[in-house]
Amino acid sequence: MARFVCTRCGKCCMSLGRHIRIERSISAAQHYCRVTVTGELLPVAVHPQHRDLFSSGERDPSWCPFLRKEDAGLFTCTIYETRPRICREFRCRTMIIYGPGGREAGCVKGRRSLVTNDPVLESAWREIPPDSNDAVLKEILRKHSYLAELLE
Repeated sequence: MARFVCTRCGKCCMSLGRHIRIERSISAAQHYCRVTVTGELLPVAVHPQHRDLFSSGERDPSWCPFLRKEDAGLFTCTIYETRPRICREFRCRTMIIYGPGGREAGCVKGRRSLVTNDPVLESAWREIPPDSNDAVLKEILRKHSYLAELLE
Protein backbone atom coordinates (compact mmCIF):
# COMPACT_ATOMS: atom_id res chain seq x y z
CA MET A 1 0.00 0.00 0.00
CA ALA A 2 1.42 3.35 -1.01
CA ARG A 3 1.55 6.27 1.37
CA PHE A 4 -0.57 9.35 0.70
CA VAL A 5 1.56 12.43 0.05
CA CYS A 6 -0.01 15.87 0.40
CA THR A 7 0.89 18.27 -2.43
CA ARG A 8 -0.30 21.32 -0.43
CA CYS A 9 -2.81 22.30 -3.13
CA GLY A 10 -5.24 23.44 -0.39
CA LYS A 11 -8.37 22.04 -2.06
CA CYS A 12 -9.38 19.81 0.85
CA CYS A 13 -9.07 22.60 3.40
CA MET A 14 -10.93 24.99 1.15
CA SER A 15 -13.91 22.65 1.18
CA LEU A 16 -13.58 21.81 4.89
CA GLY A 17 -13.99 25.49 5.73
CA ARG A 18 -17.72 25.13 6.06
CA HIS A 19 -17.18 22.42 8.70
CA ILE A 20 -14.54 24.00 10.94
CA ARG A 21 -15.23 27.22 12.83
CA ILE A 22 -13.35 29.19 15.45
CA GLU A 23 -15.73 29.20 18.38
CA ARG A 24 -13.55 31.04 20.89
CA SER A 25 -10.08 32.58 20.84
CA ILE A 26 -7.96 32.44 23.96
CA SER A 27 -5.10 34.38 22.32
CA ALA A 28 -3.83 35.11 18.82
CA ALA A 29 -2.38 31.58 18.74
CA GLN A 30 -4.77 29.57 20.96
CA HIS A 31 -8.31 28.83 19.83
CA TYR A 32 -11.20 26.48 20.35
CA CYS A 33 -12.65 25.25 17.10
CA ARG A 34 -15.93 23.50 16.44
CA VAL A 35 -16.11 20.67 13.92
CA THR A 36 -19.72 20.89 12.76
CA VAL A 37 -19.73 17.38 11.25
CA THR A 38 -19.04 15.74 14.62
CA GLY A 39 -20.01 18.53 17.03
CA GLU A 40 -16.56 18.20 18.55
CA LEU A 41 -15.08 21.26 20.29
CA LEU A 42 -11.32 21.13 20.64
CA PRO A 43 -8.37 23.34 21.46
CA VAL A 44 -5.96 24.09 18.62
CA ALA A 45 -2.75 26.06 18.53
CA VAL A 46 -1.23 28.00 15.67
CA HIS A 47 2.29 26.67 15.26
CA PRO A 48 4.91 29.29 16.24
CA GLN A 49 6.49 29.00 12.79
CA HIS A 50 3.15 29.95 11.16
CA ARG A 51 1.92 32.74 13.46
CA ASP A 52 2.89 35.56 11.10
CA LEU A 53 1.32 33.72 8.18
CA PHE A 54 -1.85 33.09 10.22
CA SER A 55 -2.20 36.76 11.14
CA SER A 56 -1.37 38.24 7.74
CA GLY A 57 -1.51 35.53 5.07
CA GLU A 58 -3.98 35.34 2.20
CA ARG A 59 -7.28 33.77 3.23
CA ASP A 60 -10.75 33.38 1.78
CA PRO A 61 -13.73 33.44 4.20
CA SER A 62 -15.03 30.13 2.80
CA TRP A 63 -11.79 28.26 3.61
CA CYS A 64 -10.93 26.57 6.88
CA PRO A 65 -10.06 29.49 9.16
CA PHE A 66 -6.56 28.05 9.68
CA LEU A 67 -5.62 27.64 6.01
CA ARG A 68 -3.29 30.23 4.50
CA LYS A 69 -1.85 30.69 1.03
CA GLU A 70 1.86 31.37 0.94
CA ASP A 71 3.67 33.62 -1.53
CA ALA A 72 4.96 30.57 -3.42
CA GLY A 73 1.37 29.51 -4.16
CA LEU A 74 1.37 26.57 -1.75
CA PHE A 75 -1.09 26.29 1.11
CA THR A 76 -0.29 25.79 4.77
CA CYS A 77 -2.36 24.49 7.65
CA THR A 78 -1.27 26.77 10.48
CA ILE A 79 -2.54 24.29 13.12
CA TYR A 80 -1.23 21.14 11.43
CA GLU A 81 0.16 19.61 14.64
CA THR A 82 -3.12 20.10 16.55
CA ARG A 83 -5.59 19.81 13.64
CA PRO A 84 -8.91 18.01 14.21
CA ARG A 85 -9.33 14.29 13.61
CA ILE A 86 -11.46 14.91 10.49
CA CYS A 87 -8.45 16.67 8.96
CA ARG A 88 -6.00 13.98 10.05
CA GLU A 89 -8.07 11.25 8.42
CA PHE A 90 -9.01 13.09 5.21
CA ARG A 91 -7.38 11.89 1.99
CA CYS A 92 -8.15 13.64 -1.27
CA ARG A 93 -6.64 10.75 -3.22
CA THR A 94 -7.48 7.27 -2.02
CA MET A 95 -6.09 5.22 -4.90
CA ILE A 96 -3.61 5.54 -7.75
CA ILE A 97 -4.20 3.58 -10.95
CA TYR A 98 -1.23 2.64 -13.10
CA GLY A 99 -1.55 1.68 -16.75
CA PRO A 100 0.58 -0.51 -18.97
CA GLY A 101 4.23 0.35 -18.56
CA GLY A 102 3.69 1.54 -14.98
CA ARG A 103 2.68 5.10 -15.83
CA GLU A 104 0.04 6.77 -13.66
CA ALA A 105 -3.20 6.64 -15.63
CA GLY A 106 -5.52 8.13 -13.04
CA CYS A 107 -6.49 8.34 -9.43
CA VAL A 108 -9.54 7.93 -7.24
CA LYS A 109 -10.64 10.83 -5.10
CA GLY A 110 -12.95 10.36 -2.16
CA ARG A 111 -14.84 7.09 -2.13
CA ARG A 112 -15.07 6.34 -5.85
CA SER A 113 -14.56 9.39 -8.07
CA LEU A 114 -12.21 8.56 -10.93
CA VAL A 115 -9.93 11.32 -12.24
CA THR A 116 -8.28 10.43 -15.55
CA ASN A 117 -7.71 11.49 -19.14
CA ASP A 118 -7.38 7.86 -20.23
CA PRO A 119 -10.47 6.78 -22.25
CA VAL A 120 -9.67 3.06 -21.86
CA LEU A 121 -9.51 3.44 -18.09
CA GLU A 122 -12.79 5.39 -18.12
CA SER A 123 -14.42 2.55 -20.05
CA ALA A 124 -13.05 -0.11 -17.67
CA TRP A 125 -14.21 1.98 -14.69
CA ARG A 126 -17.80 1.88 -15.95
CA GLU A 127 -17.72 -1.93 -15.64
CA ILE A 128 -17.18 -1.72 -11.88
CA PRO A 129 -20.43 -2.14 -9.93
CA PRO A 130 -20.99 0.87 -7.61
CA ASP A 131 -21.13 -1.22 -4.42
CA SER A 132 -18.14 -3.47 -5.21
CA ASN A 133 -15.29 -3.86 -2.77
CA ASP A 134 -11.67 -2.97 -3.50
CA ALA A 135 -10.76 -6.55 -4.48
CA VAL A 136 -13.43 -6.62 -7.19
CA LEU A 137 -12.40 -3.17 -8.41
CA LYS A 138 -8.75 -4.21 -8.62
CA GLU A 139 -9.60 -7.42 -10.47
CA ILE A 140 -11.70 -5.66 -13.11
CA LEU A 141 -8.96 -3.10 -13.68
CA ARG A 142 -6.32 -5.85 -13.81
CA LYS A 143 -8.25 -7.52 -16.66
CA HIS A 144 -7.75 -4.27 -18.58
CA SER A 145 -4.00 -4.14 -17.74
CA TYR A 146 -4.31 -1.57 -14.96
CA LEU A 147 -2.95 -1.81 -11.43
CA ALA A 148 -4.82 -0.09 -8.61
CA GLU A 149 -2.85 0.83 -5.50
CA LEU A 150 -4.64 1.97 -2.36
CA LEU A 151 -3.19 4.91 -0.46
CA GLU A 152 -2.90 4.77 3.31
